[in-house]
Amino acid sequence: GDTAKNQEIIEDQTECLECGKKLNIEKATEVGNIFKLKTKYSEPFELYYTESNGSQKPVLMGCYGIGISRIMGTVVEVKNDKNGIIWPKEIAPFKCHLIELSGAAKNVKKEAEKIYKILLDKGVEVLYDDRDDKSAGEKFADADLVGIPKRIVISEKTLNKNSIEIKDRKTGKINLVKMSNLKNVQSII
Repeated sequence: GDTAKNQEIIEDQTECLECGKKLNIEKATEVGNIFKLKTKYSEPFELYYTESNGSQKPVLMGCYGIGISRIMGTVVEVKNDKNGIIWPKEIAPFKCHLIELSGAAKNVKKEAEKIYKILLDKGVEVLYDDRDDKSAGEKFADADLVGIPKRIVISEKTLNKNSIEIKDRKTGKINLVKMSNLKNVQSII
């Protein structure tokens, strides 16, 4: 059938009580919960409804909850690959992960900071990795692990092409985008 129950509640039950078929055990994550409050609050607050026969009855109440930490845990459990998390853009902690690969090139740091400011001014949430003590490979691995939807790379190589590199975390697709297109950053990212 279409009935689902928590294994902790049904304990050793092996058949569906509704149709008699063998139960399938599937992995799931509890994101929200429901508490049956019954009339615990409606009676003290005199919250009643009137039935068609004119009698008054206390309202049966319930409480529904979805926890932020449960949502995050569920996303991490369901949306990932061998390299780390793949945040859906709708709930990602940042829209893009800006990575500066300056090395000895001072102009790269300067351009990366300009791009960072442009992104912030356009209302784009950015995680900016300007660590000097990490290699490109370490920064890329960390970006994949964190899983922000778009990775933007600024390097001497990209600047020589007057571009930035944008990688989609979900698909892995990489595009070079001209710096002049940053004025339309919302459509690019």
